[in-house]
Amino acid sequence: MFDSFKRRVFYSLLTGIILLTLPLWAQEIALTSDSYHHWFPQWSSGGNWVVYDRGDATGYEQIYKVPSAGGTETALTSDSYDHCYPQWSPDGNWIVYRKYDAAYYYQIYKLPSAGGAETALTSGSYNHWYPPQWSPDGNWIVYGKRDATGWCQIYKVPSAGGTEVALTSDSYDHGAPQWSPDGNWIVYMKGNATYHDQIYKLPSAGGAETALTSDSYDNRFPQWSPDGNWIVYQKEDATDCYQIYKLPSAGGAETALTSDDGYWHVCPQWSPDGNWIVYMKGNATYHDQIYKLPSAGGAETALTSDSYNHYDPQWSPDGNWIVYYKDDATGYCQIYKTSSQQGIEISPSIPEFYILKIKPTITVSYGVVIDYGIKRKGRISLRIYDIAGKFVKELINKVDRPGDYSIRWDGSNQDGEKVSSGHYFVKLESGKFSKSEKVILVR
Repeated sequence: MFDSFKRRVFYSLLTGIILLTLPLWAQEIALTSDSYHHWFPQWSSGGNWVVYDRGDATGYEQIYKVPSAGGTETALTSDSYDHCYPQWSPDGNWIVYRKYDAAYYYQIYKLPSAGGAETALTSGSYNHWYPPQWSPDGNWIVYGKRDATGWCQIYKVPSAGGTEVALTSDSYDHGAPQWSPDGNWIVYMKGNATYHDQIYKLPSAGGAETALTSDSYDNRFPQWSPDGNWIVYQKEDATDCYQIYKLPSAGGAETALTSDDGYWHVCPQWSPDGNWIVYMKGNATYHDQIYKLPSAGGAETALTSDSYNHYDPQWSPDGNWIVYYKDDATGYCQIYKTSSQQGIEISPSIPEFYILKIKPTITVSYGVVIDYGIKRKGRISLRIYDIAGKFVKELINKVDRPGDYSIRWDGSNQDGEKVSSGHYFVKLESGKFSKSEKVILVR
């Protein structure tokens, strides 16, 4: 397979321009590659950076960041303590994280995202658990804390520093708190008299808890939808595997989004537009892969497929990328990203009225040939986008009759300028239909 690929690239060098469709798992981009483990990546609010914790020459986990487009890593901490679970502030100016400090307890710290002195937000003789989360307005941090009750409770602290506020206080463990998009509620998981973890919410200002689930299964790691109307979570249901579920945030019946296929589905995350959910899933590769599915329900789409484990997927703010960490051929966990658009196909419920094909050409003067077919009359558009999802050129935008067609792209943008070598998408759209082909342009 590799020799075949080399031959095609060789021909491209001889002929000028060639368009190659790649297998899905070739679309991953490594952002790190060294002899240390990297964990728990998170996007900056502007999408230009990824922060994470990693081992380094200090012998401890430190906070690092790397440009999301690729580049040099920057160490933000460097001392003799472990730092983990970094989270960007909504304005992008701060990073909050957990640190195992000199008193041998995990405390909540923050530091400027540009680099600088760290500030302890908590202290004392109790451990602070779970990744700390910023409120949408950036004024508060919420987290779990195992306090004098002997149980893990939900706490918040002002992000500028101040007194911790306990939001729960009973004889059950509470964890994985998440703010609602409007900042008025906090959702979390809690053990209770069912002897299983259930999904709860409470007002962020304090008040009575509301149970959103109550059954004989574990319900864990809830996440709000961007509009605040839904909560997605993982549930170990009657299939004996974790499945992805959602329920109305106001309370109501839950909906299973995945069902029994003999694999676990965990760590769900909403896309910024609320239309998709990404998660980890084991499959026939015997490794955890990244998958997505429509939040309204529908078919799963694999975004990765290889012989390595992929963990903790996170959407970019613009929805075009998924970042995660992967234990790859280096023997260490590295930070990767992949396009969230890969693998999007027609829903099985939509007839195949359109066909999009790319065929390589070997004559530079003739350009790149794109074949498409239409089985019913309608308005269609055919556009070129770069790997970041930025518009490059519109080739077609018109009403066409049924038939098979070909069009040539000469490798230029909308202004007639030649584009550089790299990854591009050819996207065919008509109404609700959308189909893309990933290609490489080599000059």
